[in-house]
Amino acid sequence: MEKKKVSIPIAFAAVWILLLMLMNSLKVPHHFRVGIYLNLLFILAVIIIGLYVQIKKDQKFHPFVINFKNSLKNAGKYMLIITAFLFCYLKFINPQFLNGIKEARMASERTLDWEVVKTNPMHAEKTWEEYLEQADESAAIISSVSINLSIYFLGMFLMSVMYSILVPLFYKKIILRL
Repeated sequence: MEKKKVSIPIAFAAVWILLLMLMNSLKVPHHFRVGIYLNLLFILAVIIIGLYVQIKKDQKFHPFVINFKNSLKNAGKYMLIITAFLFCYLKFINPQFLNGIKEARMASERTLDWEVVKTNPMHAEKTWEEYLEQADESAAIISSVSINLSIYFLGMFLMSVMYSILVPLFYKKIILRL
């Protein structure tokens, strides 16, 4: 009976999800920010390990385009799992997270000195209530699940593309020359 292997992106995504849930349950301050940095590290690890396993399995280094495609495919699987989890996390598991960000932003807006705010030409014609209403609308946009997921996914995608370009080049120039 053949032993079934877990794919690299799924394994790293599972570890990231467990770490984020653990940090959330332990009430680690800025757990989401730490999760972002771990994500950047895990995307890089998925690409490096995926390329290493591919080279070891095929016993050869493929052309750049194939390595880029395979690296991006592995990173894409990881990103889709993370994005699906983040949707569930922000919508169902910890919906108060984004509301907390909105409330903190509004609390800081309410403590501003109105005389200083009025010196900004954008707010010179407004009343304090109009300013707070506009700030509340801005905070609502920033605390939107769909906007946060879009920005998060875009960031992961851009980093994945950059890593998928750099890792095969680095591997070919440095590792294969040794």
